[in-house]
Amino acid sequence: MQYPEYMENGDVRGRCGFHCRKCPAYKENIHSDTDRSRVHLTWNKIYGLDVPPSVLNCDGCLKPDDEHPVRIGGDCEIRNCVLEKNLAHCGLCADFPCDLMERHLASVETVVPECRSSCSPEEFRDFIEPYLCREFLESETNK
Repeated sequence: MQYPEYMENGDVRGRCGFHCRKCPAYKENIHSDTDRSRVHLTWNKIYGLDVPPSVLNCDGCLKPDDEHPVRIGGDCEIRNCVLEKNLAHCGLCADFPCDLMERHLASVETVVPECRSSCSPEEFRDFIEPYLCREFLESETNK
């Protein structure tokens, strides 16, 4: 693997390019049941996701499987693909952007226009921006 953990400006980037440390469900950002409830309700509002608050304490996808990490996405196809190719993240893949990654990126990009009008600036910052990773991944292509 090119990097055991990929970091950009001190922010952990997931295998898909998401900003883990900026994600409201990341373990370092969950301090109370109120935090869990906020993530649960806002993900439901924006993405239609119904993730139980009890599992909202994500270790991220960089933590090795043998350490039994908590991952919101469970068995992530993108993570599996990146690890099979021995890469740090998708932006380093010769096939980027593949169909799998395009679907993943679209899951966030398609809600941006609606969220700009229906979300508070704080919700947009906390629940959209950590997942807008196309620009980062494209900047990593050809490195």
